[in-house]
Amino acid sequence: MPNPVQISGLNYAYGEGEMRRAVLRDINLSIGAGEIVLLTGPSGSGKTTLLTLIGALRAMQQGDCAVLGQQLLGATEDQRVLLRRRIGFIFQQHNLLGFLTARQNVAMSLELDPASNERDRLTLAGSMLDAVGLADRADAPPSQLSGGQRQRVAVARALANNPGLILADEPTAALDRVSGQEVVHLLRDLARSRGVPILLVTHDPRILDIADRIVEMEDGRILDDARSRA
Repeated sequence: MPNPVQISGLNYAYGEGEMRRAVLRDINLSIGAGEIVLLTGPSGSGKTTLLTLIGALRAMQQGDCAVLGQQLLGATEDQRVLLRRRIGFIFQQHNLLGFLTARQNVAMSLELDPASNERDRLTLAGSMLDAVGLADRADAPPSQLSGGQRQRVAVARALANNPGLILADEPTAALDRVSGQEVVHLLRDLARSRGVPILLVTHDPRILDIADRIVEMEDGRILDDARSRA
């Protein structure tokens, strides 16, 4: 079986002509099934750009990038849309809809499944909220949840559709130490129980212990790709 993520010789730049600026240079990276990889480095090193390319949120320019069996170089927008439906995304801002309950926010991620109905979606959403310890808050709107609870809802939403890959961008940046640790350890345990790999961008040294590998970037390049020493 090929790795869920396999990247070779990836280059990416913003702008055109004299304004063109390289942001990723000769990136080589693989992520195995069930592996948890943290992507670290200073601001502007290219971490989020790399994450968005892997997540099919922007088009590839140069190099090979196969994600869940889909080659992204030359992929059409329709192919990238289909791939995005197989990826769970978690961001620094939880992006929950304030006029929906926690259960409804999670259920929204299931609406693309034509075989499901609203009752099934809400039932599964409730089960996912139970898995992240929020069964008693399922019918609360985001305004009645703490920051850590809102991010737990985001984790439930990302995992509800049985994704083949989880991509997370600074998921603990807006959380205190205790809430941040709870969220990432929950994410790790749920993903490992399902064999789902995680690529997580972070500046947070408090969560390095969850990693199988820590990949360090600087100036658009991978400087180090090492197994966690934690």
